[in-house]
Amino acid sequence: MDKTGKVKSLNNEIKKLEKLREEIQSECRHKNTYLKFEDGSSTIRIYCRDCEKKMGVPSPQDVELFLSGK
Repeated sequence: MDKTGKVKSLNNEIKKLEKLREEIQSECRHKNTYLKFEDGSSTIRIYCRDCEKKMGVPSPQDVELFLSGK
């Protein structure tokens, strides 16, 4: 298989995996959450601990607790 064929195959596999992740995340109840910095950014977001879905923006109080390490 040439490089173009490999890239196309990889892109198809990525799409399949992303769809599977979306299905898993849509079925998750998101009971356990945590805060973390978005990759490559200084922005803090709420994530589900079980499925790792980005859930939203934390409150200023949550950010303060997160940054204080408590």
